[in-house]
Amino acid sequence: MESKPITLSNNGKSATTDDSKSEMQMVLAKMMEEKYTYTYKKLVVPMSMRSIYWKFFGFPATDDGDILTKVKIVCILCKTQIAYNRNTSNLRMHLQNKHAQELLELEATNPPRRQVLSQETKERRAQKKLLKAGLTSAQHIYTTNADGTVQIDGDIQFVTDPNVSLSNIEDDIAIGQPLRVMIKSGSNIGSNSQNVAFLMPEDNSINQSSIDGKTVSDAIAEFIIMDLQLPEVVEGRGFQRLVATLRSPCEIPSKNKLEEEIIPKIYDTFRESVATTLSCITSEVGLTIEEWRSNSDERFVTVSVYYQNSGEPVLECKVLSTIHAPLDWEESQWGNAIDSLLLDWDLKIERITAVVVATSRTELLNALTNRGLTLVPCLLYTLQVCAQACFESPEVATILGKCRAAIGAIISHPAASAALTMQEQLLELDENAMLMDYPPIWTSTYNMLEQMVLRRNIVTSILESMEGIDQEVVDLTNDQWKIVEDLVNVLEPFKVTIMTLSEEKIPLISLLKPLLWQLVSSHLKIKESDSEKAKAFKESLSDMLCDRYADYNVTLLLQIATTLDPRFKQLPYATEEDKNSVATDIKEMLTKLIQEESGDNINMKVEEEPLTKKSRVSGMEFLLGGLCSMKSGMPAEEKADLELVQYHSESTAPLDYCPLQWWAKISAKCPNLGKLACKYNCVPACCAPPCRIPAEVQVLYDARRTALPPHLIDKLLFLHGNHTV
Repeated sequence: MESKPITLSNNGKSATTDDSKSEMQMVLAKMMEEKYTYTYKKLVVPMSMRSIYWKFFGFPATDDGDILTKVKIVCILCKTQIAYNRNTSNLRMHLQNKHAQELLELEATNPPRRQVLSQETKERRAQKKLLKAGLTSAQHIYTTNADGTVQIDGDIQFVTDPNVSLSNIEDDIAIGQPLRVMIKSGSNIGSNSQNVAFLMPEDNSINQSSIDGKTVSDAIAEFIIMDLQLPEVVEGRGFQRLVATLRSPCEIPSKNKLEEEIIPKIYDTFRESVATTLSCITSEVGLTIEEWRSNSDERFVTVSVYYQNSGEPVLECKVLSTIHAPLDWEESQWGNAIDSLLLDWDLKIERITAVVVATSRTELLNALTNRGLTLVPCLLYTLQVCAQACFESPEVATILGKCRAAIGAIISHPAASAALTMQEQLLELDENAMLMDYPPIWTSTYNMLEQMVLRRNIVTSILESMEGIDQEVVDLTNDQWKIVEDLVNVLEPFKVTIMTLSEEKIPLISLLKPLLWQLVSSHLKIKESDSEKAKAFKESLSDMLCDRYADYNVTLLLQIATTLDPRFKQLPYATEEDKNSVATDIKEMLTKLIQEESGDNINMKVEEEPLTKKSRVSGMEFLLGGLCSMKSGMPAEEKADLELVQYHSESTAPLDYCPLQWWAKISAKCPNLGKLACKYNCVPACCAPPCRIPAEVQVLYDARRTALPPHLIDKLLFLHGNHTV
């Protein structure tokens, strides 16, 4: 139902006639008759209503801010309908009876003024003041429609601008300063509209609200992108109160506007920017393909590209796309998806050094291999698979179930939880560190077991003293405790490996060979003191690691990358025979590169020669020119030998030194070898960027990513991955 607005003429006199008043009364009467069928989308407060108690009340209004009826007002806290008697006594009475705390805070912040003037006189004065300011609306309602999360069930949130004193409203009415904002935050699934009503002077309402609204909308969009939040977060009453408290009045974009307009627009802009950036890259690139599963059990793969800008010793990363990956996809479907993606981003297969993969999908791996791409298993994914294999063994799975049950029983029991905290303090252990794990991330399970071992005696004692629990469900036998200890000790090097990767500025594939060698030859080497279970764990893990990196092309790629890493020149990660074989391959590639570079230079000289006038030969050139020509005309193979000798003569770089920066400094001495090194320095050791490698970050990221709605996954992960502060 719509109501007709009452307008003011330019001379400031009311244009409302007796007939129009009668008509309005009829309209209001009709509204009263149909009050049970009204559908209001806003609660509005006319400018003349200056009592502080109006903060929690409003008149039902249409989408345009037109009041539907003044017979009833609605409490925004509990949505109770109250008869409007043209005074605020019943408003305060309702607050006193139903919302005493809110009333106390309201009156403490804004002490109510003693009412001296009649309501009619106050309205007349307020109207005159507004007219002097050039405002022309007999209803004194100035609203700005704004998308948000409001539903039509009348669940309204009302926020007052903290910068405006409602008790001194006559002094606070100023052009361009909004007075209040009302944000609806309902839960009716059938409606997608929201409106935020600004009560503000008309002259500046559009300008001010558009500026504030744009700023808040942008900030909310960035918040969703940076923290991978769900767009429906804006529907939460708590979120709306938070935003309005920080910046009131403001416009909160709706879930629909975020999903259908704001986020797609940002995505299109960023996508164009990323495409432009990638089109300028002339060097080789590395790709990563990471498979993951959503909360709805759907599979997705996220593809990213790594590259190095010319002259910049930094490895850049851009997320390209996230593809829905049904389990029934065949190799041909994967091939089409890969070809389409490479075409969209103008990536040539010959420029891709390698693809780091975090997936076991045979069809996908075959599609990549058949396109001539070298596939390197992601180290994080490899460690996850290996550790998960241990956790999924029947014996260990039973133990994990008991550990989770024990932790759950303790933390849900106040006395037991308090006893645990007290014992932790006495033993100087980290408090609240023994938590249930997040199974998709193996490090969280490891941390749970590690903390259980540290508190074995405490946990056992507390569980024995607890009544009302099934001891068989939570009690670990001595043999089971021994298995937990063995598993923690065997997997500790894996945890250290994760920490090593997280400490790296840029974890490159040159790290893989030394790390794998150290794990297999030292940490997973069976000792006489190991228990049978520990030996079995080590043997299984060692075999899995070796098997995943056993491919000849992968081994060669890793060996070359490690040889060209100045930090690992002296490490015994390979036999001398293997090193000599790789050295031969490097020399061949370097010689070919020099020949290609020389060929380009020769062609350029031939093209420029006709344009250059023949100059007089000096005596020095006549006598020594031949020697100089011999020097510049050195065979490519000799140049390659010189650069390799120069490289090996340089001192080994510290382990914490960035290889990209090292090559940038040495480029003048080994220009061609530096270019060859760049080819391998663009491939990361794992799919996750450095910021996502720490265990706690992995858990948080995975939990948020799995919750994303399918229709926004590609856009949000693209924007999140490519967001720069």
